[in-house]
Amino acid sequence: MTKYSINFMDLESALDACGSSWHSAQAHGLLCGRLSVLGAYAFSVCVEQIFDNAAKESGQCNECESMLESIFKDTWLQLVERQSEFELFLPDDDLSIDDRTDAISQWCDGFLHGLVTGQRPKKLKEYLTKDPIDSIIKDFLEITRATTDTDTNCEDNERAFNEIMEYIRVSVQLIYEDLAEFRNDATDQKNNKALN
Repeated sequence: MTKYSINFMDLESALDACGSSWHSAQAHGLLCGRLSVLGAYAFSVCVEQIFDNAAKESGQCNECESMLESIFKDTWLQLVERQSEFELFLPDDDLSIDDRTDAISQWCDGFLHGLVTGQRPKKLKEYLTKDPIDSIIKDFLEITRATTDTDTNCEDNERAFNEIMEYIRVSVQLIYEDLAEFRNDATDQKNNKALN
């Protein structure tokens, strides 16, 4: 949230203006999932997916792509530095807890798409079905269905939201670390293909 130079609602408007069906939090989740699997090669794959049904002839898509690239670079640096600096790209605290809960569920949806869609070589599947990644995927799937409890007071809802956000933040860093070997192998294969 604070570590990004792009405003959450500005990206939301840009995605909508160029006809993308993706939301800001969901797009960041996708970027993070793809980064975990593909590293440096993730951005072009993400953009293709985010703009799949978008009207690309307008200059608005170029602006939106630039915003996504800025967020991608910031996110990658946060994950690479490995100093617990990673933050989710979510709306500011001045939005209602309902809106922020919806955003965090969208974020998890995007992350799971980034992690498990596209090409799934056998080796990646082996990583994703081992603990702790397997357990985290199941937890994130549950979070995609998250709602606020109307019978709970605002303070308790805020506390629960912050706990979930922290769990996601730490879990993404853990997954990124656990997939380092897979990413390195995938990068080596792409480099070898480029040389041949």
